[in-house]
Amino acid sequence: MKPIESPPRARRIPAAAIFPVALALAAALACDAFPHRTEGEQLWRKRCASCHGLDARGNTPQYMGNTNADLTDESWVGGSDDGSIETVIREGVFAQMPANNDLNREQMRALLGHLHLLRGERTR
Repeated sequence: MKPIESPPRARRIPAAAIFPVALALAAALACDAFPHRTEGEQLWRKRCASCHGLDARGNTPQYMGNTNADLTDESWVGGSDDGSIETVIREGVFAQMPANNDLNREQMRALLGHLHLLRGERTR
């Protein structure tokens, strides 16, 4: 009777050889996996999206049904020109929206630009 042979052992690849390849692959994938967010979008996500939604339609649990939370329609209480919108953003709305008076001019322009993008008035 012939003895049973063990299967050949797999060769181990040293971790030092895998790390650079994995790092290069992760960097290549990250370029498309995480889209670049403009300053306006970053500010929108941080300061506005929790109430107005990522799409500015106001479909959030807290404000669903509140027509003032939908910024994509033509119904604006304080006016829809940039000056009026900036005033509302800076001063807030009593008991509904906090003031954002700490935004500098560039941040406000970026935020307004992103809002116009969400409203379909501009393209990137």
